[in-house]
Amino acid sequence: MNHPLLVELASLLPPANLILNADRLAPRLLDARKRLRGQTLGMALPSSVEEAAMIITRCRAHGVSIVPQGGNTSLVGGATPMSETSLLLGCDRLKRIRQIDPCGYTLTAEAGCVLDDIRDAAQTEARLFPLWLGSSGSACLGGLIGTNAGGLQVQRYGNTRELVLGIEAVLPDGQIFRGLHPLRKRNAGYDLKQLFIGAEGTLGFVTAATLRLFPQERGQAVAMVALDHAEQVLALFDQTKAAVGEVLTAFEMMDSEAMILMARHFPTLQQPFAAPPPYSVLIALSGSESDGVLAERLMELLLASGGENAVLAQDGSQAKALWALREHIPAAQTRQGPSIKHDLALPISAIPAFIAEAASLLKQWLPQVRPVVFGHVGDGNLHYNLGLLPEAETGQIEAEANGLLFDLVAHYGGDISAEHGIGRLRIAAADAHHDPVERALMRQVKAMLDPTGLFNPGVLF
Repeated sequence: MNHPLLVELASLLPPANLILNADRLAPRLLDARKRLRGQTLGMALPSSVEEAAMIITRCRAHGVSIVPQGGNTSLVGGATPMSETSLLLGCDRLKRIRQIDPCGYTLTAEAGCVLDDIRDAAQTEARLFPLWLGSSGSACLGGLIGTNAGGLQVQRYGNTRELVLGIEAVLPDGQIFRGLHPLRKRNAGYDLKQLFIGAEGTLGFVTAATLRLFPQERGQAVAMVALDHAEQVLALFDQTKAAVGEVLTAFEMMDSEAMILMARHFPTLQQPFAAPPPYSVLIALSGSESDGVLAERLMELLLASGGENAVLAQDGSQAKALWALREHIPAAQTRQGPSIKHDLALPISAIPAFIAEAASLLKQWLPQVRPVVFGHVGDGNLHYNLGLLPEAETGQIEAEANGLLFDLVAHYGGDISAEHGIGRLRIAAADAHHDPVERALMRQVKAMLDPTGLFNPGVLF
């Protein structure tokens, strides 16, 4: 503990709020994909917004940069400290649900609250917080806000950005932004909370947020449909959206390669079809109607759309089994071996053409890879991942694949990141493919709020 900042923090913080032990720090220095191993002076864990402000003020005085970290689930290196003169700032001790207003349909939680705990707290008041993703047992609210997390129900409820009403955060100069407004309507100039949503911890440290809640869903219906072409996926989405409207909660697509990996690495999960079809689509409806009514509506839709090869869940356990096939795809890829991950945003209408052209280009230029395609078709988010053949060299292939796919997604009016963010790994791609005026404006905002580059240097820019 030779650094003067650590000496000072040790005198100001409870012992449990300053982590310096190498073994305890090690898992916080390895990113979720195990590609980056960082360095740090240590990790501070404030128990209050005032304590966070004090830590940030002391870091600024000592010229020590700050890397905010939530559940450490970033897939683009956005929460990994890469300098031994930086300090990790965690939200582990900011765990309180400060308030639930069932009548106003709001919940205020601190940044260290895990998503599952927030959902459970809402449920105790017969309310729903709809954000749902695979890492819901470890993802913290602060990280969800910092990355504008999406997940499996964006089709109906929107990204994190649509679910946040107010934010409390500590700015780089140590001031506390107290913006925990529960108001649906507030017309008072710039909506400053939006600066922190999706900012990946570059503009301050989020300590709490007020969230939108919804009525608890009484019923659900889930089906898996087998289709032969991506164009049929798009046609079915159009028919489904028109037929059921707002009760359409999710519309997820998986290609045959994804389902093959699932069968290989999770053989206990029951496959809905005798052989993996070219495309499988999971449709989920939910709302105030009963399971039976929603199931009847979904069955009518499938019959009207010609979806004869479909499996309709008969109860909650079968619905969970169908969802498990979608949720376990990333884990199946991990078990299969190295892969190159892409999180692409596309206009929904462009998805079939993109899939066809990407497959053709990869077959011609990168035969060493095998596409694994799945994602949230309902909101235009395609996970276009590439499994590598055993003899493939990851580094060079990844650079070539990124160039090919990022150019193609731009051609179709899409973007290189739908929900993972920019982090450290997508900066060059963002500079190459995003509007230069947009990038310049972001840098100006960063320079205004954080002129010394205190927060998360090397992320976003």
